[in-house]
Amino acid sequence: MDRFRCMETFVRVARSGSFTTAANQLGLSRALISRHVAMLEDRLGVHLLHRTTRSLSLTDEGRSYLAFCER
Repeated sequence: MDRFRCMETFVRVARSGSFTTAANQLGLSRALISRHVAMLEDRLGVHLLHRTTRSLSLTDEGRSYLAFCER
């Protein structure tokens, strides 16, 4: 998968706070959005998001990586 596509996906998820909203914005399935973020986390070797069934929040590493991506 294209690294920049995964980065764009992560930024959309982080900004919106939702995999579903990011999927709608990008015109992709929620499963593909989740896969992009998981691939990015695997590549970086860190968790970028805290996920629960009801909420989504950035880890410290996620906040740092979001700032990097937005530059």
